Amino acid sequence: MSSGCSSSSSPSAAEVGEGYWEARDEAVARLGAMAARGGEVELSAEQLETNNQLQEDEVLALQAIYGDDRIKPVFVRYPLPNGTQVFLNLHPEGATVETEYDKGRDDGQLIYACSLKHLPPVVVTCLLPRSYPSTCAPYFTISAKWLDEPKVSYLCTIFDEISTELPGQEVLYRWVDWLNSSSWVCISLKDNIVFAPDKVSDAADERAIARRFLVDSTIPLMQSYNEKRHHEIFLQSLHECRVCLSENTGRNFIKLPCHHLFCLKCMESHCRIHVKEGNLTKLTCPDTTCRSLLPPSTLKSILGDEGYAQWESFALHKLLDTMPDLVYCPRCHAACLEVDNDAQCPECFFTFCSLCKERRHVGTACVTPAEKIRILRERHQKYSLPEKQLLREQREIDELLNVCAALRDSKQCPSCKMAISKTQGCNKMTCGNCGKFFCYRCNQAIREEIVYCLKSPTQGECMDCSKNGMYDEDSDDDPEELEPELVWLYPCPICGRNNGKWGTNNHILCMGCRGHYCALCGKRVLKSSTHYGPRGCQQHTDDPDPN
Repeated sequence: MSSGCSSSSSPSAAEVGEGYWEARDEAVARLGAMAARGGEVELSAEQLETNNQLQEDEVLALQAIYGDDRIKPVFVRYPLPNGTQVFLNLHPEGATVETEYDKGRDDGQLIYACSLKHLPPVVVTCLLPRSYPSTCAPYFTISAKWLDEPKVSYLCTIFDEISTELPGQEVLYRWVDWLNSSSWVCISLKDNIVFAPDKVSDAADERAIARRFLVDSTIPLMQSYNEKRHHEIFLQSLHECRVCLSENTGRNFIKLPCHHLFCLKCMESHCRIHVKEGNLTKLTCPDTTCRSLLPPSTLKSILGDEGYAQWESFALHKLLDTMPDLVYCPRCHAACLEVDNDAQCPECFFTFCSLCKERRHVGTACVTPAEKIRILRERHQKYSLPEKQLLREQREIDELLNVCAALRDSKQCPSCKMAISKTQGCNKMTCGNCGKFFCYRCNQAIREEIVYCLKSPTQGECMDCSKNGMYDEDSDDDPEELEPELVWLYPCPICGRNNGKWGTNNHILCMGCRGHYCALCGKRVLKSSTHYGPRGCQQHTDDPDPN
């Protein structure tokens, strides 16, 4: 019988399951052939009854010891608490291996292949004849499809020796016990696996089911089994969540690429909250000592299709926002590339200034937000505009007012231009949008490792601020002088919309509900002649000082 190896029909790692290592069909076919050749031994009825009882007792004993209903076949897995290394021996004669990898080479004869914590099982399949145990030993096959034929044949020889030493006695337990306790020494070399080049044997043992593929094809299958077995043990074991401190099996846990474990409920809450708020930089490992970013595959398994699509949309927008030469068309909001502060929309072909978002104006300075607000309000007072255009321009005014209010009490991140306000603490700021660090005093990007002194009068300052004295109290470049003018807003008592005054006139027309009200008392105005006057409110006053 030949045991030549072939790699042409070797299965892929994804196709290999428990049945591949068990080789049940092949084992059953071989056991049937051996039983047919062996024939039946004539026994008395009393002897047959005794054999049947002994066989049942032995099977029950094995089930009680190993806790497995599948006694035929029997799976033997080698415990490897610290893992084992797999080597390829290119020169089998005279090669040695040490316990440490850097010492186990012997002039380059051994090549390190991989490290495994779980080896594929050695499977023993038995067929108990009616004459066992009084006259004959059981028919058996040993399947170890990761070992070569000589080693598996040697295991069969040991089984024969045990049967010879115990004639007329039960041997199944002795076989399994020897495999569990003593066979590892016959397979390994100083707790390592050394694979030699495959050889063709002309006199192979029929009971030995060894590997039939080349070593370079078998090792990936062993690695695949190691990963699947490790995951199976993880799912069955108890783990503690580092967030809620609850214990549960691995089926209710997720293992991150950084090897930290958290329960699914905590990870789902952690990810969904940050995706909903748009804080993509916070989608990291919850462990405070790690903070590794979660890969897209992990996020997809946690968020599901809908949440993952939302994350992809946010991630794309954040990526586009980091591009310094990308702007959005003020008309159709399509992405455009700017050149020298000018851009042309590829969708509507509108050419505009990327700074003020107005029509391209070569050689003319951009209109400031305050000036733009004044121009739009004058247009509303002088002309009767269509309602659709009026509402669109009013939304533009509201947006400009919000920008002015945000810039007055905040600084723009130097990386992504997000407005950030400091309420207390050190001047070292962390942008919640892009995660970059910058100095709030001089608005310059800084490195993460820079530590600010909280005891300084300025509550910490970067090297540029401390050396150059930027934005000191006596400096002419105080940042407050560079802030845009803030327009005072008055809420409508009818619909709650914020509207601004026209100059000093306290009579306001709400652009939302088209109602009239007074900026001083905040009440609805039904008739100007009765509301304003000596006994009423003053119709013309200046806005209060916002400072």
